[in-house]
Amino acid sequence: MESLGLSRNEAKIYLTLLRLGKANSAELARESGIHRINVYDVLNSLIAKGLVSYVAESGTRFFKPESPEKLKEILDAKQLLLGSELPGLLEKFNSKKEPWDVSVLRGVEGKRSQFEEIARISKSTTNRVFVPHGLMSLERPPYNTVLRKWFERLSKQNVNSKLLVLDVPKARQRAKLFRGLERFQLRFSKEIHFSPVSWDVCSDLLFLTFHTEPYLVIRIKSQAIAEAFKNSFELMWKAAGK
Repeated sequence: MESLGLSRNEAKIYLTLLRLGKANSAELARESGIHRINVYDVLNSLIAKGLVSYVAESGTRFFKPESPEKLKEILDAKQLLLGSELPGLLEKFNSKKEPWDVSVLRGVEGKRSQFEEIARISKSTTNRVFVPHGLMSLERPPYNTVLRKWFERLSKQNVNSKLLVLDVPKARQRAKLFRGLERFQLRFSKEIHFSPVSWDVCSDLLFLTFHTEPYLVIRIKSQAIAEAFKNSFELMWKAAGK
């Protein structure tokens, strides 16, 4: 009952009335365990919501419950009110919103959360992945992510992927796993230096991954910051070899 918008005491009184059918305030206090002084306030609240009504018999008020279907009417009315108020609330929220949104993701679930968010973004975009090391694959426990399948999934969603990695023998060897992938390009760079920090930029999202244990991912949602990283990526991409 509380999950339907009633307070704890409102729920107790209403359920007590459903059980008794009709009762005065003294009976309600005794049966519900709520102090008689508080019972009146609760009853007035339930009457205002249309869930309780009363009749006078010999100078005594007897209260009775209205149909539980009234709860649905109350929730429907709140839904309509929310629908009319929501645009104005969102306008106020967005007017004070920071130009970027930063959060920190950790470990297995954090990395998976990154992958899932990228997979949910708009179609016909490009996911740029910068890996300044020997193509660490995340395929070992506990991450167990098969990157080829991940890029295949993006391809099916019309997302193009560009992967730029450090030009070392290990990366050249592991690159064979990605042969034949559609909407996927891979290049190697001798100009970048080894770093345990990689990043993905897609749409207005930037993910900085620190390859520690557990992995630490900094998520930044900002069109301006994403564009800056995209531009840097494209400059490195043009200078890199296949």
